[in-house]
Amino acid sequence: MADERVLDEHLPEEHLSARGQRLLDGEDDRHDEAITILRQAVAVREPAALALLTRAYLDRGYLHELIELLAPRVRAGRADLALPLAEALAGIGDADRAEDAYWIAVNGGDAEAMDLFGVFLREHARFGECERMFRRAAEAGNQIAPAHLVAVQWENLGDPDTATETARRWADESRPSTLHGLAFIYAATDRLDDAEEIYQRAADLGAHRGHLEYALFLQEARSDLDAAERELEAAEREQEPGWALAFGQFLADTGRPEGAREYLRHAAHWGSAEAAAALEELDGDPQDD
Repeated sequence: MADERVLDEHLPEEHLSARGQRLLDGEDDRHDEAITILRQAVAVREPAALALLTRAYLDRGYLHELIELLAPRVRAGRADLALPLAEALAGIGDADRAEDAYWIAVNGGDAEAMDLFGVFLREHARFGECERMFRRAAEAGNQIAPAHLVAVQWENLGDPDTATETARRWADESRPSTLHGLAFIYAATDRLDDAEEIYQRAADLGAHRGHLEYALFLQEARSDLDAAERELEAAEREQEPGWALAFGQFLADTGRPEGAREYLRHAAHWGSAEAAAALEELDGDPQDD
């Protein structure tokens, strides 16, 4: 099965994988057509097919289908597929199997898996374990993990001194996502001007979800809704991960349910279970009409 690891961008046009990839990459949403073709490509063992079908399932949030695709391959030794399997299992609430898959990915040295496993552990209130996992992810080079580490130390472990030390240690403009930990500390200690400077700098430097994090600060700490909306618009332009969910939640919070529905529908269509839940709550509340 080693040939499934290869992703050749120059496949001949007649290959099913090439047809599927064109559909995935097109401007129109033709993922369902692509999935039909890529399933056939996987069945005939085209080298690129597995990675493309995994991407298509992830894009649309087809978690059960993704688990069916990946679980037997991970059992057969494909540790490189363990992380998307873990995320899918966590997404359907199968915590025990998700944890097993996370460990396979972590033990393979995947720094992103370490960070996401830390998020999983935090969601399950296993704060000591998640602190150790976030630290491991940071030391392995994950840029997002330091901010996660700071947050769990401050909010869940009640250790502001260690959180502050962590934030200062990891803040590095050459790795802009690491700045979010320091911005968090400044915001938590009411140094709002300093926090805003760091959030803005991180966004300007291209930090992961930089505009979204800045928008959240502007909304919650500054109560500056106009500025927050401008940052959300920037996040949309940059297609930051989670932009549609965040914009939809913002519009719902600020009394614009119809606009919120549009963004939440978009996010739900692209696999966000959180957006689907928010949309159901919004549609079920007559106060929002």
